[in-house]
Amino acid sequence: MTDPEETPSQRTRRWAVLPWLVLLIGVPASIYLFVVLNQAVEEVARSRFEREASEAKGLIEVRIHFYADILYGLRALFATQPNVSRLDFHRYVRSLDLKQRYPGFDLVNFAAYVPGRERARFEAAVRRDVSLDARGYPDFAIKPPGERPDYHVMVYLEPMQDFRFAFGLDLGANPALDAAPKTLVSLQHSARDSGRLTASGMPIRIKGAKEYVGLAMRLAVYRAGAAIDTVEQRRAAYVGSVGAGFNVEHLMKGTLHEGMAQYMRFILYDAGSASDPRSTAAPVQERLLFDSDPRKGAAGEDHDAFTRVLPIEVGGRIWRIHFKAPRSALIEKVDALSPWVVLVGGILTSLLLAGLFYSLASSRGRALAIASEMTSHLRESEASLTEAHALLADAQKLAGVGCCHYEPGNGRIVWSEELFHIHGVDPGTFAPTYESTMALVHPEDRSSWARALERALASGAPFSSEFRIVRPDRSVRHLRSLGEVMHDGGGTVTSMLWSVLDITEQKRTEDALRASAEQLTALSRRLVEVQEAERRQLSRELHDRVGQNLTALSINLDMLRTSLGDANAKHAARLRDSTALLESTADSIEDVMSELRPPMLDDYGLYPALNWYARRFAERTGIEVEVFGSDTSERPRPEIEITLFRIAQEALTNVAKHAEASRVRIDLTHANGHCVMRVADNGIGIDTARLGDIRERRGLGMVTMRERTQAVGGHFTASTVPGGGTEIAIEVPVHDDTHTHSG
Repeated sequence: MTDPEETPSQRTRRWAVLPWLVLLIGVPASIYLFVVLNQAVEEVARSRFEREASEAKGLIEVRIHFYADILYGLRALFATQPNVSRLDFHRYVRSLDLKQRYPGFDLVNFAAYVPGRERARFEAAVRRDVSLDARGYPDFAIKPPGERPDYHVMVYLEPMQDFRFAFGLDLGANPALDAAPKTLVSLQHSARDSGRLTASGMPIRIKGAKEYVGLAMRLAVYRAGAAIDTVEQRRAAYVGSVGAGFNVEHLMKGTLHEGMAQYMRFILYDAGSASDPRSTAAPVQERLLFDSDPRKGAAGEDHDAFTRVLPIEVGGRIWRIHFKAPRSALIEKVDALSPWVVLVGGILTSLLLAGLFYSLASSRGRALAIASEMTSHLRESEASLTEAHALLADAQKLAGVGCCHYEPGNGRIVWSEELFHIHGVDPGTFAPTYESTMALVHPEDRSSWARALERALASGAPFSSEFRIVRPDRSVRHLRSLGEVMHDGGGTVTSMLWSVLDITEQKRTEDALRASAEQLTALSRRLVEVQEAERRQLSRELHDRVGQNLTALSINLDMLRTSLGDANAKHAARLRDSTALLESTADSIEDVMSELRPPMLDDYGLYPALNWYARRFAERTGIEVEVFGSDTSERPRPEIEITLFRIAQEALTNVAKHAEASRVRIDLTHANGHCVMRVADNGIGIDTARLGDIRERRGLGMVTMRERTQAVGGHFTASTVPGGGTEIAIEVPVHDDTHTHSG
């Protein structure tokens, strides 16, 4: 309320502070929102990059584990059969279907351990081997030639036709590896003595139809039935090793999402032995194994890109994967532009509001000053009436208010000077009459303005109206009119008096604010669409990548269980436990995919999806949930269905957390082009006496549901159910304007 003791000048100074207060609050707030939103956009992009990097690393680990499982399966083949022929090895490997099921897997082999004294006998036996090829191998010889204490000869290879150059190669003197013979022999003996899976730790240049970089893993094989608990026992039982060679480029292919692979670069390094404590930190020098884009040179610090280094242990070696992607590629143009839109929009809005308040404060101050001066003159003498009229005209001009006096009996109309200015006509040439005044009113508003005057004359009540005029220069202005009807002593209408205010600038400000609100609503809708797209993408990735990998792992476990048979009850029991754990994991992943993007919603619609989720919620919480409604012949827009489904999820979550309810009812109806969903519980309800506590406990959920509803053009209400409980109601149009069908 205005202080009666406050002078007009004090009130004017108080109003003059408002424009500066608006700028002081609005501009810093816009800058703050810009900074926060810009950081949020970058954090979203960083999270996406790190998620892709982690998923790629996980997929690489899974593939490496698959390769390792193949080697353990091959060793099991040799451990369960006393003599594995070349034909047995060939059939077993072909049954694995490596090319189709394991990308990057190029070669599976068995290297026999041959003491130096047994060389001639071993070569003769291989030459006579006709189990797979009736011609035998008459030209077979261990290579490279030379006398050595022992040999580790690659004798079984699949596929043989692609790697015949390695047939008979001594791994202890392999010329394809850039290492001293003693080092290579030491690697073979280390694998023999440890019995663990070992990796080559160095790239191998494979020369074929197309030269590429390969890596190898090996696993020692011991004589069937022999004890291998100690190093001495393993040395005595050692008969050779099984190995796998894979193409590094094929191993890495497909580890990234198709869109990310276009701009994300990853480089693979070997950092040394996992048992070497120096490998736990960044090594001084790493061996390059693979580079997705070797043209860009070695990986280095880049402030305009996201980077991440992730380690993997492979066969006793530490690999480090360097991931890098430019920030500009991960941040969409719309997201990058949104902080600037907020900043510019906020500053412009602050300036418009400050200008509006400044204009109002200035007009108010000048009008108050003039009115005060007029009052003083009127009190001093009635002789100053002419001067007072002039001052009144100035006040009207400053305030932008004009006056009109109309006498219906004779049609006489009198305009104030400011009213001529508002209509853009010359007082010397324009004669105001009822007809000439109506001619200036916009054609679309002329009939409504005439009806407003007629109703006021008929009722004798005060009236107000907003209408447009068209000035002689063809410019359109918005006017607001407030008027009264004058009567004589007998109640007969004598005249009408109304004021006219030009509200064009106010209309423009309102339109600008409305446009900003619509833009914010569009941004909110866009955020929801992006979130649902991310959920859908993540659900698809879980199905396509993890689901297929778990299926492959289940097949491998079945193969191992079949190979073991009943020979080892302990291992068979462990395999059954592993299979049960694998099935439980697959069920958990399927639950996560359903929570992210219920397939029931996409395939069958909202009503079946609500029934499905209600059953799962009831099983999880013990709260009874009933869904009423039916499918319609024409489904709503997808964004309507997912919005109502997400609101139902949020409402049921609120019930479980806060309502203390035992029963929930969901009603879904369709009528008059609208879809209505009601969720009611029999809980404690929303008590106005505990309103503060309710806001703390439920405020965020209610706000989220309201914003989701408004984003699709709907209406949201929340109320207390008579007798206890809470009900929320959401009404949304089934189709937007572009999809509405007439009839």
